[in-house]
Amino acid sequence: MSLNLARGVGILQNLQLSHAFSRSIHVASTQSHVRHICLVTRGQSLRSIFKTLPSTGVLSQRLIKTYATQSDDNGKKAKPTKSSQSGKKTEKPAETKKSSTTKPKPRGRTPLTEEQMEAKKAQQLKQHVKDLKAAALKPPGKLPATVWNLALSSKLLEASETDKPAEAFKAAVALAKSISQEERERLSTIADYNRKTNETVYDKWIKTHTPLQIKEANMARSRLNKLTSKRYPALRDDRLVKSPRTSFVFFYTERLEQGDFKHMSLKDIVAQVASEWNGMTESEKEKYVQLGLADRKRYAQEYQDVYGEEPRRMAVKDL
Repeated sequence: MSLNLARGVGILQNLQLSHAFSRSIHVASTQSHVRHICLVTRGQSLRSIFKTLPSTGVLSQRLIKTYATQSDDNGKKAKPTKSSQSGKKTEKPAETKKSSTTKPKPRGRTPLTEEQMEAKKAQQLKQHVKDLKAAALKPPGKLPATVWNLALSSKLLEASETDKPAEAFKAAVALAKSISQEERERLSTIADYNRKTNETVYDKWIKTHTPLQIKEANMARSRLNKLTSKRYPALRDDRLVKSPRTSFVFFYTERLEQGDFKHMSLKDIVAQVASEWNGMTESEKEKYVQLGLADRKRYAQEYQDVYGEEPRRMAVKDL
């Protein structure tokens, strides 16, 4: 049995009610039978029955709504709408795992060979010597201050005009040895003047540096004397603080002044004085011990005044 719903609704056509709503078809059939029965029996009963039973149009509208509602529910179950999807909690996208590939570890340093180690040490020593030379300071040049140096330099100029360098030097040596007495006296006067000039220039140069700089320069020069074959003499400066003397030095100086070792060598003198010192009692040494302590205090005070810093810890042991 088909029902045409195009009139008034316009949505559903040729809806097979018997397939969609089995129970509703029975209601419609029962209504038709009841209507026939009521027509046979009573007209009044028909009105009462009609009032209680819904009309075909009303029933059809209910069936349509019921079918539409069920079809919507089935559609929702089959395919969720956007509104239903929006109601659900949005799942967070899975976090992308960090790449499991680890960075390659830096390779360890290849151990140096013996030759490379030696070359490295040589380079470090070269740099150390360079730094020491910078700290050692370079004093101004000197004028020739001896008769021999003046004679040799003047004769070398004469020989260089005619001879080759090697031969010129030999000729200059021979000429310097054969100078006259008059020329020797003249060169001696020049030497004295140059010597005084050198002293004046040197003193002025020393004063351009602080006492602390001169002390550090002498320390660098002492180190260079041990590391190189070149000689680096200590810089002379009257402002430098004199090192403290020990109790043995005071005793040694006193014994030398007494004049008991005039015919002895320096080595024998030191050995003799040391033997005497070791044979003395503590009470006999006390005088010199006190002199040593007083000199150490003097040194510490002068060091602070001249260099502007405290001296390093002194560990002086008496012999």
